[in-house]
Amino acid sequence: MKITFENVVKHFDRAVLDGCTLQFADGKITALLGESGRGKTTVLRLIAGLETPDAGSVRADGRVAYLFQEPRLFPALTALENVRLAAPQHDRAAAQNALAVCRAAHLAEKHPAEMSGGERQRVALARMLAFDGEIVLLDEPFSALDPDTKAQITAALLPLLQGKTVVLVTHNAEEAALADAVLRL
Repeated sequence: MKITFENVVKHFDRAVLDGCTLQFADGKITALLGESGRGKTTVLRLIAGLETPDAGSVRADGRVAYLFQEPRLFPALTALENVRLAAPQHDRAAAQNALAVCRAAHLAEKHPAEMSGGERQRVALARMLAFDGEIVLLDEPFSALDPDTKAQITAALLPLLQGKTVVLVTHNAEEAALADAVLRL
């Protein structure tokens, strides 16, 4: 469950990361906090293998579960079907449990077009949870949630993330305080 991120350089139309080395403690939550455009999402995409560094090395040893900023649900599938796709052996019970943890069980038979933005985000969180990764990458996971729902889901989610290596991208200092360590980019 180890992540190595050493001397990473990544350019797009400008340098996003330039010789960046980050330490992520195994089995702990690390928050990446910083302004927009500082490379936080790029760090997650590099860890997940969705981007390749221009220089340096990135390695993630373990199953990676990734929650993108956007829900990215399949529009033709119900919430339950979307979550089952990620569950080991497409386990229906695991998918239903993940939806319940994310306060989305009532959405099981709805399609994404029938849901609000916050509901779609809760289904995406459930899908990530059902995947059961050893490394969990969370990109602004609570941005579309109202404060009460966010507090309830956070309280239910944190115990389930125990022992996993989690990287949480946020602009919110309150959310960053949930982490064992905070890295500013």
